[in-house]
Amino acid sequence: MRKIQPDLSFDEWVRHLFDHEVTEPEWYWSEGAESIKLQPQRVITYTTKLFQSAGELLAAYTDAQVNQGLWFLIGECTTPLYALRDESIPSEQRAYCIRSSFTVFERVFLGRCTPHLSHLDEPGAGALNSICYMWWDIFPLSGEPEDKEQREIDESCLSVMESTLQLPSVACQESALHGLGHWGLSYQKRCQGVISKFMQEHRDLRPELQNYALRARERYVN
Repeated sequence: MRKIQPDLSFDEWVRHLFDHEVTEPEWYWSEGAESIKLQPQRVITYTTKLFQSAGELLAAYTDAQVNQGLWFLIGECTTPLYALRDESIPSEQRAYCIRSSFTVFERVFLGRCTPHLSHLDEPGAGALNSICYMWWDIFPLSGEPEDKEQREIDESCLSVMESTLQLPSVACQESALHGLGHWGLSYQKRCQGVISKFMQEHRDLRPELQNYALRARERYVN
């Protein structure tokens, strides 16, 4: 992997994430891939800006490019977003970055994901459905209710899941249920309450999604 300068501008950083030919394995696993290591503070600043303007910034890239870029950003073993765990960065900045991620669901996934259920591997799903579904599964944070310093961070994650659950998108709703199912291990009453309210307000759900909501409420998600 070839190293490049760690002082990339925001626009250069966005291109580094998304401006790649879609390959298998992904571009970031190839021997010739460029490796950068921004300072954690810059990662948070850039990621927040990316999330806030995701609709406009990511419109230039294909669904497959966006999928691979976001997967690298939040979910691989060297994910830049481990910066969210860096306690040298004020918690309010990290929390704001997390809350900004709702815009990705609202302005990208809502319009670009297809109405297929990823936990059932339904055929025909779009390229973005996988990262949408797996967002909270691979996100570099988990609920830590015993840590008082972590509560603002945890609340930000849970609030994004709760807001995402209200979007009129099967893919987004499934993603939120997936996340709430996992976070129910740490915040059982909160997550169960959110899911129960969702089911009461959406009695016309597809039977498959309704069943998944029931499973998520009991924390039976993969």
